[in-house]
Amino acid sequence: MDDPKQAPADTRAEEAPNGCPLEVQAPPGHSIIAHHVHDWCSKCPGIELWEELLAWRNRERARITDAPFTDRAPAPSREVERHG
Repeated sequence: MDDPKQAPADTRAEEAPNGCPLEVQAPPGHSIIAHHVHDWCSKCPGIELWEELLAWRNRERARITDAPFTDRAPAPSREVERHG
């Protein structure tokens, strides 16, 4: 009897906290990684694309201990100045 739970960690698929394989954590057409990290994505009902983008930005900003309050540039880039 082959029980995948008893297999060595390097031979079985990574699992989410609920025990499901990560590749089936999201409905078809949804973002697997967003569902893995946030439990939702912008394809879910009632979620807008900007909300997912903001969640990713906040997650990454939280990883930086001395991150600024905003992720906006303090001044226009040289490319904007050149074309503006």
